[in-house]
Amino acid sequence: MPKSLYEASWIFFIYAFLGWICEVIFAALEGRSLDRGMLFGPVCPIYGVAMLAIIFALYPLKDNVFLLFTGAVILTTAIELSGGFVLEKIFHERWWDYSDLRFNFHGYICLKFSLLWGIGASLVIGAIHPLIYGVIEKIPARIGLPILIVVFTVFAVDFVLTVIALIKLPREMRAMVEAEKTLQQLSNKISIALGSVALVAANKGGELVDEQKVKLTKLKEEYSKKLEEFRKLAESRGFTKSRIFKAFPDLKNGKFKPVFDRVASFRHKEEKNETE
Repeated sequence: MPKSLYEASWIFFIYAFLGWICEVIFAALEGRSLDRGMLFGPVCPIYGVAMLAIIFALYPLKDNVFLLFTGAVILTTAIELSGGFVLEKIFHERWWDYSDLRFNFHGYICLKFSLLWGIGASLVIGAIHPLIYGVIEKIPARIGLPILIVVFTVFAVDFVLTVIALIKLPREMRAMVEAEKTLQQLSNKISIALGSVALVAANKGGELVDEQKVKLTKLKEEYSKKLEEFRKLAESRGFTKSRIFKAFPDLKNGKFKPVFDRVASFRHKEEKNETE
C-alpha cells in the first residue's frame, strides 16, 4: 500500500507504462496497429488509475485468492464500463466495442475480458506488486522526486495536447460527414444530368444537347471542387488524431464509417495513380 503521494505517483506511472507494454504485445499478437493508448508517450493512464484503485481496495485481500479474484473482476469491469460510457458521452463515439463477443453488456464490457482483467489484477497483487513496491521504497526521494517531476511534466503536456485534439475531433468529423453528403448529392445530380443529355440527344438534338452538356460540365466542376475540399479535410486530421484512430480502430466503425471509407478510397486511387 502506498504511504504517500510520492509512492502513489510512482505506482501510477509504472503501471501505466506496463499497461502500455501489455497493449502493444496483445496488438502484435492480434496483428493490429502497435500504436496503443490515447497519448503519444508509452503510457496508458487507465491502467495506472485502475491499479491504484485495485491496490487501495483489494490489497488487504491478497491472501484470499477467491475474494481477491472476485473483487478484481468486479472492480476492473466497473472501471472499464464507466470509462467506456464516459468517453462515449464526451466524444459521442465508441472507443472500443465488444458487441461481437459473447456475454457483453452494450459493447462496453464482456465476460472474456472481465475474467482476463481479474486474473491479471490478481497476479499483479499477489506476485508483481510486492516486487515493484520494494523497488519504489528503495528509490531515494532526492533522486525519485526530480524524475517524477520530469515524467509528470511530459505526461501533462502530452495529455493536454491530446485532449485539445479530441475536443476538436467531433466537430471536424461532422464536417467531413457533411462533405460526404454533399458529394453524394452532387453525384446523384450528375447521374440525372447524364440521363437528361442522353434523352435530349435522342429526341431533340442541337442546342438543347449543348445546354445540357454545359450544366453537366458545371456539376462535374463543382463535384471536383468538393472532392478536393474533402481530400484536404481528410488529410488535415493531424498526427495526434491519426495515432488515436490507429489505437482505437472501433472509432472507424461507428457513425463516421462513411468518412473513413471515403478516405480509404482516396488512398487507394492515389496509390493506383502512382503505380501507373
